[in-house]
Amino acid sequence: MHRQRASFSGLDAGAPELARILTYPRFDEGDYAARLAELRTLGVSSIIPGGDTVVSGMKIAGKGCVGLVVRAMVGKKMCALKVRRVDANRESMDAEVRLHKIANDAGVGPRLYDHSRNFMLMEFAEGASIADWAKDAGKEEARETARSVLEQCHLLDCAGLDHGQLSRLDRHVIVGKKPVIIDFETASTERRTANVSAAGQSLFVAGAVAEAMARAIGKTDRETAIAALREYKRDQTSKGLRTLLDTLGL
Repeated sequence: MHRQRASFSGLDAGAPELARILTYPRFDEGDYAARLAELRTLGVSSIIPGGDTVVSGMKIAGKGCVGLVVRAMVGKKMCALKVRRVDANRESMDAEVRLHKIANDAGVGPRLYDHSRNFMLMEFAEGASIADWAKDAGKEEARETARSVLEQCHLLDCAGLDHGQLSRLDRHVIVGKKPVIIDFETASTERRTANVSAAGQSLFVAGAVAEAMARAIGKTDRETAIAALREYKRDQTSKGLRTLLDTLGL
């Protein structure tokens, strides 16, 4: 391995501390060398430790079944870099890239900048998970955020892309200047879309996000919310969305 080299913005892409991140969860010298070469083609100069997840002693932005997410510098821009796990259930990031592009074309998700076989380079979604953010949110900003999330979910419904994990909004929506839906690794164009339905359940029916939103906005009648979401599922049109938003007081 190379000797540690520091950069002004974090760990140089060749720093030995990153070997276990780039080849998580099993280090292999050949994989490591190949992935370093991939990073060079993407223009990644350094990795910035930080986040709520710790892997191999390093703080990172997130970890899932398919990959790890770290902050990366490309020139003077901080980006999110998704690193494919070596034990992932796919040989490349190509399928997720295709699905992420569909979301981007619909105006949803962090902007995808570049990709390679093992990496995705994206806009970094700065902020807090929606569950943490909602704990201190005021009524009006909570209403606006809930409305924005459901509108973005409707765009995904219209695009025929089912996210697949929006029943757990706390893990898949980051709120900064605006809410951003992240992580399309289990998305599908084959399933019937249920983005608004899943997110609506998480926002207004049950779970940590619903509890926090209830404190900020005021409690929504559970049966009313469920009935409204079922009606939208039958009528996934702009009119159906407006009816849902009106019923939920958004």
